[in-house]
Amino acid sequence: MNKLLRIGAWMKRDVVAVHASTSIREVTALLVDRKVGTLPVVDEAGILIGILPITDIIHIFLPDAVSLVDDIDFVKDFGAIKKPSTRDLKQAETLVVVDIMKQPVSVEEECSMLRALLMMEKHNLQDLPVVTEGGHLVGIASRVDIGIMIGRWLVPLLDEVTLPWPQALLR
Repeated sequence: MNKLLRIGAWMKRDVVAVHASTSIREVTALLVDRKVGTLPVVDEAGILIGILPITDIIHIFLPDAVSLVDDIDFVKDFGAIKKPSTRDLKQAETLVVVDIMKQPVSVEEECSMLRALLMMEKHNLQDLPVVTEGGHLVGIASRVDIGIMIGRWLVPLLDEVTLPWPQALLR
């Protein structure tokens, strides 16, 4: 398989990861500071043991916002969402990553881009950790990374193809 069609060629290698004992307060600050949407959770040896999507953090601090997603068409003003109560914030303060992390879903560097995309679809992920055969975290790939790869691969192919495009599509 062409190396450029493998996830290892397009993933980000500078991965922000956390440990199971990291506080949710620290995680929240890290997500904001590093502008990432998913944090891989690793053990002391760097082996992937879980994932923590930003949506799970949002659900802790703004549970009303998450429940409104089903009724989004009926919500006119997001100002109606109440701030978390002091009690809720104090309870969140006691949480650590292991309390809310999800089981890891990952692929190895040699995985094809198509398989990686299908794994993301199947597990409803925006970001997919990439590991070695031994499970050590080496990167993370997002849907954007895969979209860029597909675009770079398809554009030259489309340039080579001359199809009789219907005029309606060209307007």
